[in-house]
Amino acid sequence: MKLTAFPAILALAAVSACAPAFAQSADQARTAHKDTEFLKQANQGSVDEIYLAKIALKKSDDPDVKNFAQKMIDDHGKLLEDMKSFDMEAGISIPQHDSVATDALKAKFDVLTGKTFDKAYIKDMVEDHHKDLEDFIAEEKSTGYPAFKDAVGKGEKVVREHLQMINSIAKKNGIPPAPVPASGM
Repeated sequence: MKLTAFPAILALAAVSACAPAFAQSADQARTAHKDTEFLKQANQGSVDEIYLAKIALKKSDDPDVKNFAQKMIDDHGKLLEDMKSFDMEAGISIPQHDSVATDALKAKFDVLTGKTFDKAYIKDMVEDHHKDLEDFIAEEKSTGYPAFKDAVGKGEKVVREHLQMINSIAKKNGIPPAPVPASGM
C-alpha cells in the first residue's frame, strides 16, 4: 500500500505527542493501515447494503422489511458521503460494485420469494449488522485520528440503530435477534 495523506496525518499527530519517534511511527503506521483497511471495508459494506436493500424493496411484500431496506439505502448513502473526505485523504475510492460475497447472496435471493425471501434477508441483515457494529466499536476504540474517531462514532450510532431495528423485525418473524454490543464510547 502506498503512503498517502491519511497515514501521514496520523504520523504527524503521533510525532506531536512527544513520545519516542521510532515507537510512535511504527505504532502510527499500524494504526493508519488499520484505519485505511476499516474505511475500505466500511465503504464496501455500505455499497453492499444499498445493493441488497434495492433487491429487498423489489422482492418483499413485508412493510417492515421495505421500510428497513429504504433506511439502508438512505443511511448507507449518507455514511458513504460522510466518509468521502477520509477516502480522499487515504487515497481510496468508493467501490463501484457490490462484493463477490454479495453477488453470491444475490444469487441465493434471486430464487427466493415471499416470506422465504424476507426471512433470508432479515437473517442476513441481523448477522451483518451485528458484525458491523462490533467492527465500528473496535475501530472507534483503536483509531488515533480524532476526526476519524468522531466520524466512526457517528457511523457506530447509525449501525447500532440498524441492528436494533432489524432485531425488532427479526423477533416479529420468529428469527433470533443478535446481541447489541455496548457502545464504544
